[in-house]
Amino acid sequence: MKILIVKLGAIGDVLRTTSILPGLRKKYPDSLIDWLTASSASDLLIENPYLNRVIIWDKHQELDNFYDLVIGLEDDQAVCQFISTLRHKEILGAYYSDKRVIYTPSAWFDMSIISRFGLAEANQLKKANQKSYQQHLAELLGIGISPYVFKLHPDEIKWGKEYVASLGFSSGEKILGVNTGAGLRWPQKSWGIEQTIDLINRVKKELGIPAMILGGDQEAERNQLIAKETGMPKAKPQVLRRFGAVINQCHSLLSSDSLAMHFGIATWKHLTVFFGPTSAAEIELYNLGAKLAPPLPCLVCYKKSCSIHPNCMESLKVETVFEAVKKGYQ
Repeated sequence: MKILIVKLGAIGDVLRTTSILPGLRKKYPDSLIDWLTASSASDLLIENPYLNRVIIWDKHQELDNFYDLVIGLEDDQAVCQFISTLRHKEILGAYYSDKRVIYTPSAWFDMSIISRFGLAEANQLKKANQKSYQQHLAELLGIGISPYVFKLHPDEIKWGKEYVASLGFSSGEKILGVNTGAGLRWPQKSWGIEQTIDLINRVKKELGIPAMILGGDQEAERNQLIAKETGMPKAKPQVLRRFGAVINQCHSLLSSDSLAMHFGIATWKHLTVFFGPTSAAEIELYNLGAKLAPPLPCLVCYKKSCSIHPNCMESLKVETVFEAVKKGYQ
């Protein structure tokens, strides 16, 4: 049996979607599974033991000309139109028909921009949702829930150890990775700079735990300030898998709803993750830690700006975060 998974991005979403692979293999033990993804995410799928081939979107003409099952997990019209041109026996998920993007019955897509109920109702469903992404996909595909499938190569692990040592950390230190920024796309997911500084200083003073400040190019300025005010080192932005290798050297991770969080889940770190504009329910932590969100009625708004003061991130107290982080060291 030949299966095609179509999931291009975002990068963290591709990583968490690897969790469907064990269930698919169990349901279809003799299957060959191909994955169509974006070039920016393809490195996450290197040497994945469940995959036959990984094809990037720019070379989608290299796909086989027939699949028994196509799993469409993108809501983009161009991608769905392409899916509908493939010869197949069955499609599950999103595809294109009757001049519009539609989908097979799925509570996940009911909450999306292609919802059969319209965007306003989809947003309400998303706000009320209490199931994780993994639960939704398990229901769509008729499989069980599994962990992410991601493994660093020994050379990548070795590089991570050496890089973290170059920042001044000693072997065996139980490093707290701190990724409280969120980039430009979702600025409201970021926790405050002053709050982050207070938290790191308290963890250092009361728990004796060193912190490593993490983030990408878009967080460079804020992370430089946090590093200056805490005396803790700032890791340089890294290419995709090396970012995972750095996080792999942490004992515990404090993060926004971000790629860092997904790498923390994939590498089985203790996690403290905070939420505001995005859904905490959608994230499956596999009992690795705590999800924090202030008790505000406007959560899960998916807004990129906010006029409410204090907003959700400003309402998240250092004391609350500290107590959650501390549990990872008990």
